Amino acid sequence: MNRKTVKQKFANTWASHALLLWCLCGFTSAVVAETDSAADIEITGYAREMPPGAPMGAAYLTLRELSGHARVLERVELPAYPQGSVELHTTEAEAGVNRMRMLQEITLPGGGAIEMRPGAAHLMVRGVMLKAGQSLSLRLVFADGSAREVTLPVRGLGEQAPEMGQEEAPHHGHHHG
Repeated sequence: MNRKTVKQKFANTWASHALLLWCLCGFTSAVVAETDSAADIEITGYAREMPPGAPMGAAYLTLRELSGHARVLERVELPAYPQGSVELHTTEAEAGVNRMRMLQEITLPGGGAIEMRPGAAHLMVRGVMLKAGQSLSLRLVFADGSAREVTLPVRGLGEQAPEMGQEEAPHHGHHHG
């Protein structure tokens, strides 16, 4: 190859790498921007230790929307446990029996809050053994494509619920309907 051909190949290679880098940076910025749009949601909560032999556990969140724009929580993921899953649930009384019902989404009103608690809206966690003293990392994914990661403490069965100041009943007594 002559010197001119080598220079041309180098210029073409550099240009294609620069274009690829520019595209990747632009894509990364878009993902970060989408993820950052959930930054105006304050999230607190905890997970409850699972009784021995329980196939699933429960977690409770309080979500406060600070921007004034309504949000729809579509799903919750377990980044550290790809084999696990999280379902949005609510508990309803039917003929004197509490039954859990799966929800497709939960709407967080603009400027408002949702408090998940025993006997109401909550998260059902499968595929992870929740033990007191450990933590549970969740990724909340909203309908607008934004996401937030949160780490919850796992509280023992006999520990007081932090926001409510009451001991909760074990979660495994509900019937699925």
